[in-house]
Amino acid sequence: MNAPALADGIARYVELFRAQPPASDLETMRLQGDLTAARFAVDFATEIDRFDTYIGAPGREIAVRVYDPGGDRLRPGICYFHGGGFSMGSVESFDIVGAALAEATGAVVASVHYRRLPEVDYPAAQDDCDHAFAWMQRQAEALGVDPKRIAVAGDSAGALLALATAAQAHPVCQLLFYGTFAMDPARPDYAASRDPLLSGERVRAYIDLFTRCGGHSAPIERDDLAGLPPTHIVAAEFDPLCGEAVEFADRLRAAGVPVSLQRAPGMIHGFLRAVGVSAPARAELAHAAEVVRPFLEGTR
Repeated sequence: MNAPALADGIARYVELFRAQPPASDLETMRLQGDLTAARFAVDFATEIDRFDTYIGAPGREIAVRVYDPGGDRLRPGICYFHGGGFSMGSVESFDIVGAALAEATGAVVASVHYRRLPEVDYPAAQDDCDHAFAWMQRQAEALGVDPKRIAVAGDSAGALLALATAAQAHPVCQLLFYGTFAMDPARPDYAASRDPLLSGERVRAYIDLFTRCGGHSAPIERDDLAGLPPTHIVAAEFDPLCGEAVEFADRLRAAGVPVSLQRAPGMIHGFLRAVGVSAPARAELAHAAEVVRPFLEGTR
């Protein structure tokens, strides 16, 4: 099988991703991801201010990193949930994504450090995301955010979490990057993966973890799609999850949800973290931001 024709800079991103020191256990993998997160921002400069804060919730605190693009008027807000197969990723290792999302959209972005599997079950992770969105609504005035213009966004596993939050929280819109929409280990797309970083084996491992930890039905199987807000889905050409993004967009459309689909050529799963080294990745994010801007700005 021929190597995929990756977009400019994506091979460099793959190099940087693979340069993370090896780890024999999940705890060390998480730590290494945080320690080396800055490698993805090597060519990425931004004016975005950021600070960390904590949301009080029963029995725990939820860490949030807030990215503020500035401005002297009420801004839109985005509650963002990072990827990482439900078990990895953090506000630190996805720092470049939060900053890039705030810069591209002009929104105040709250990146949420939800509890990860397997230390908790899936409902606990989802509960953290739901709490975080409600917090952003309550604290909109303090954050300089218009409470009527708060969206959800997520990538990979975070897209599934964002979708579930949107189903009951009613954000102004949702922006979902290369989401885990099918959660079916038997999908042929997984076995035929051409993604240099996301193999079919890894996808199946994440699905197994999700299922073992109490994950419910996949988004593509939900029967309550009709109440969802306007949705923009971004898929990546060489991602084994690309096909299910197309299917999920069709399901949303059939349910009457305003939906748009963006298929990023030459891109792989996780390409948002490549915005520091890939001009086409930055362009894909900019395009996604333009699509959702009318919802964020209240003009649609």
